[in-house]
Order: sequence, then C-alpha cells, then structure tokens
Amino acid sequence: MGQLQLRLKQDVATRWNSTYYIMKLITEVKEPLISTLALMNQQLPSLSMEEWEIIKEACDVLRPFEEVTVELSSERFVTGSKAILMANGLQRATAYRQRNLSTYQPVREMINTLMAELSKRFVGIEQVNVLVEAALLDPKFKKHAFIHEKHADDAQTRVVGLVVAVSRGARPPPPATPSSASTEEGEDDPPSNTPKDTVPLVGADFEECVTNLRPGIPNPIIGATLEVKGFLFEQLIPRTVDPLEWWKSCSIVFKNTCEVMKARLCVVATSVPLERIFSKTGQIITDRRKVRELIFLNTNLLGLRRLK
Repeated sequence: MGQLQLRLKQDVATRWNSTYYIMKLITEVKEPLISTLALMNQQLPSLSMEEWEIIKEACDVLRPFEEVTVELSSERFVTGSKAILMANGLQRATAYRQRNLSTYQPVREMINTLMAELSKRFVGIEQVNVLVEAALLDPKFKKHAFIHEKHADDAQTRVVGLVVAVSRGARPPPPATPSSASTEEGEDDPPSNTPKDTVPLVGADFEECVTNLRPGIPNPIIGATLEVKGFLFEQLIPRTVDPLEWWKSCSIVFKNTCEVMKARLCVVATSVPLERIFSKTGQIITDRRKVRELIFLNTNLLGLRRLK
C-alpha cells in the first residue's frame, strides 16, 4: 500500500513505553493492518472505530511522558537539573488534558489517574535540595525552572552558603581579631577615648562586623553572593548546549561556584543502563558466545576509553 516497511515492536513488562510504542505504531499502519487482517483471517476480531480513537488519544496523552522518560534515561548528559522542569511540565500537560475532557471514558480515567499520581509523587520536588540546587546551577534553567519564586530564592541562599564554604576552604582563615579587653604585658594599649570597661560591650560587636570589610580582608559571604548573582545574571544558554561545556569555559570567572556545581549537576539514577546490559546479554547468548567476558568488556570499554 506504498507504506514504509516497519519492524515489529515487542512489549517489555519492565518498560511502560514499550506499550506506548506498540500503540503508536499500529496507528501509523492502521489501514494496512486492517486490510491485512481482513485478507488473512476474517474470523479475527477487529478493533472498532471507537477503539482506534481511544488508542490515538491515549498516545497523545502519553507522548510527553515518553519524551521525559527518554530524556531522563540518558547516561552521558546531565539530567538531575532537568527533573523539576520535567515534573512541572508533565503536570501542566496532564492538567491541560484534564480541563479539555475526552469523549471516551477510558481516556478520562487514564488522565485522572496520571494526574493523581503526579500530584502525589512530585508534590515536594521543589524542596529536594539536590534537585533544586542542580536546576539553579544549570545555565540553561537557573531560576526559570521553578514555579514558586520562594523555592528559587531558598535554593539561591543555599548555593551561596555552599560557595562560602568552598571559598573558606580554599583560602587561609582570616587573622583573628585581637581582643581589646586584654593585651600582652609590655605592649602599649591602643589609644582610645573610650573607657576600658565599655569596649567589650560596644566595640567588640562593631569590630566583629567590620573586620572582614577592611581593605585586604575579603568578606567570603559578600564575595559568594556577588559570584552567584553574577552567574544568575548571565544569559541562558540554548537547551541543546551541554551545561558542563559552559561551566568549563566560565570556571575562571565563577571559580567557587564551579566547585559547588561539580557536586550538584548529576545524572539521575535509573534502571535503564542495567536493562540495556541484560538486553545485550540476551543477544550474546543467542549467538552462543562467552557471556561473562563479553558483557564485562562491553560495559567497561567506554570507561576505559574515557580514562585514556
């Protein structure tokens, strides 16, 4: 019938999107499929037009979930910073479907179930420290990944605190402020018109506040705040750009923030890599080869190449 010849899709119990791919595929070959089944065996029950429409609408509802599944299953790119954006995007897309009611009861039930599960599982995702800090430190998203401005501000405060800790660890501690209440014997007391018994009560607090503001003694809190704000003021990079490449080129400008980024921009742990190994195992067993040795080499070869 002039259509491309496609490969069969197998349903895998551990991968929900395999069912999605099957439903999507049969909608693409609807006419050839109906014609072939009618010619091969007219006794086979066929799908009604209503059932075809249900499948089509179900695929439309599940498409955003499939996109998120594929993007977050990546092993070679940063995915932790995308989690909040993806979760919020799924909730918005499903809520839109919920407002625009389907005419078919099975589709409505599926949408309601999906929305209930999303609300239950992702209700506090903007309060997961690792994810919110990763989103803030990703030059593709920054504060724009958040729905609630308060959560973005809280994430910024925590990142500033982490940058302060890094800056203090990287530099020698500032000299201790000399106590004006006691001096070593033989030293002259600093000239002052203030009575000695009032200095600890009044002058000590002031000295503690301004010591780090004096020339030559940088204030780590102010420095960290300015560095993080400078990063946030930078223009967002395109979604297709690797954030690690951006940080590599800007690590000199945002030195301490870059150190915090290394502990935050992570890859979300999924079962996909493990399942890929099992898939390769099945192929190797089919070919009757030495399974253990080949799986070991296949899994570790990429890491060995990176080390080189």
